[in-house]
Amino acid sequence: MKRTVIFGTCLAFATLMLVSACSHKEEVRTEREILRETPPPAPRVTSTPAPELTVRQAPPPPRVETRPPQPAPGYAWVPGNWTWSNNAWVWVPGKWERPPERTATWVPGQWMDLGDRWVWRQGHWE
Repeated sequence: MKRTVIFGTCLAFATLMLVSACSHKEEVRTEREILRETPPPAPRVTSTPAPELTVRQAPPPPRVETRPPQPAPGYAWVPGNWTWSNNAWVWVPGKWERPPERTATWVPGQWMDLGDRWVWRQGHWE
């Protein structure tokens, strides 16, 4: 009797598994359907402008920098620039950076002469 109950239980379980496996249909989609569902590319990444920096004294001329070797393919050189800190001009050296996207280019920052003051326009990726 005990064997019959165990055998019956196993048979019922196996039948249940077989029925559930047969009723499951794997969804087959074409490449076109998958591409249609793929979200569009993200908008082009650009850096957020830094707060405006205004100074009454003209910046020194830019320094001539010697670029160190490129760390790896795909890096772009971001040149150094003068910044105003603690009432003095301070040189910020250039550096290699990986662009936010492969096709992005660096637009260097610049000091703009507005007559009685100089305003820094931050460099950015475009």
